[in-house]
Amino acid sequence: SDESKKRSKKSTVMKRFKIWLKESSTLKALRYATKAHSGQTRSSGEPYITHPKSVARFLRKYKTSKNLDKLVQAALLHDTIEDTDTTHEDLEKMFGGLVASLVSQLTSDKKQIEKIGKKEYLSRKMATMSSYALAIKLADRLDNVQDIATAKTPEWREKYKRETIGILHRLESERKLSATHTKIIKAIKDKLSEVE
Repeated sequence: SDESKKRSKKSTVMKRFKIWLKESSTLKALRYATKAHSGQTRSSGEPYITHPKSVARFLRKYKTSKNLDKLVQAALLHDTIEDTDTTHEDLEKMFGGLVASLVSQLTSDKKQIEKIGKKEYLSRKMATMSSYALAIKLADRLDNVQDIATAKTPEWREKYKRETIGILHRLESERKLSATHTKIIKAIKDKLSEVE
């Protein structure tokens, strides 16, 4: 009937609109992060934005969730509060409470790191952050170990490998991990095994 065709057409239009809305929010997050990190570079000399984009890609690869688009947005924005003049309030206004909360959870407290050391700080933080934030943090670490076999000096590589293994061991023994967490941890360990 004509009525059912109209409903079907309306439903298709709404589905397309919802897809566009999700994609536009993710694109907005990418644009915001690119602008916020402009002028910043990785130790490799690449533009800094390559890192959040890789973290988002790893998250998409390993995570399934009805909130995946929000998680990808948080992955793209994960270093904005820590490394730019972005505030929690800025992110909440633009991307909503979930994204802002995740980015805040992923933001390191430099004073605490100085006080107790980076390995201890990250071990404590990762043991208590939300499951979503932990998935992003593990994807972050996975990206950071991608070039570990050739990064900096052999001493630095060994120290980073020891620190990462220590953090992962503590996570595995102190916290309930999801299938996603476990898959990303395995990928990190596989990458670390390339370091002699």
